[in-house]
Amino acid sequence: MNIGLRRTALEVIQYHSVLGQLVHQYLTLRYRRTALGYLWTLINPLLMMGVTAVVFATLFKLDLVTYSVFLFAGMVPWNCFSATVTQSCAAFLLNEGLIKKIYLPKVIFPLSLALGILIDSALSFVALFLIILLFGAPISWPLLFIPIAYGLLFFFSLGMGLMVSVATVFFRDLQYVIGVVMQAWFFLTPVMYRHEALTGKVAWLVALNPMVPFIELFRAPLDKGHLPSVTAITYASVFAMCSMMAGFSVFLAQEKKVVFRL
Repeated sequence: MNIGLRRTALEVIQYHSVLGQLVHQYLTLRYRRTALGYLWTLINPLLMMGVTAVVFATLFKLDLVTYSVFLFAGMVPWNCFSATVTQSCAAFLLNEGLIKKIYLPKVIFPLSLALGILIDSALSFVALFLIILLFGAPISWPLLFIPIAYGLLFFFSLGMGLMVSVATVFFRDLQYVIGVVMQAWFFLTPVMYRHEALTGKVAWLVALNPMVPFIELFRAPLDKGHLPSVTAITYASVFAMCSMMAGFSVFLAQEKKVVFRL
């Protein structure tokens, strides 16, 4: 596996210009021919967060301002992760013609997708953060941890994306199933509620969710104004490393078969 990883890394460096072009293509084509263009990067999460905050704050009689900040801190990492995994299903399928015509390191397709979503999420984060500052989000030095949180989330998402992108080539139905899986996963992730508020079997089930520490990495600096706990950082680091190892193991094992199954 070490040899395969080294070869893959060297190929990514060699074809970095292609990787950059694919990332640029993802960012520019997503909102092409829309009236508002890239403003949808802000409008989409803002509308989702706004509607959800108003509904839940009203139903459970929560303070709208406080809950909006809390919700923002959970939606940012979840949306980034969910988009990476969901869209990775088509990473190879959408580039079938290119893969069959010329040689390109296949890893650049899911990698470019993950990088594009990361950049998209980071831009949305900056825009939305400026808005929630008006809602009273705490400004403190722990916010400097956010780039590290994004880094760990990226590696975790990329590893999952690699596994899904390869699996979809062999099982095409997965691209339709993954949407249902991610929806169920969302409700088991403490995005709209606090994990510590749960009790019984539900709390135990949510505790097994690997996304929980990643939510905490963002929520601690944004909502609570302090650094994430050492436990959350450790778990997130371990999950990110395991995800990358599993993702590249699956990719390297099936890389040569992908082109024949497209």
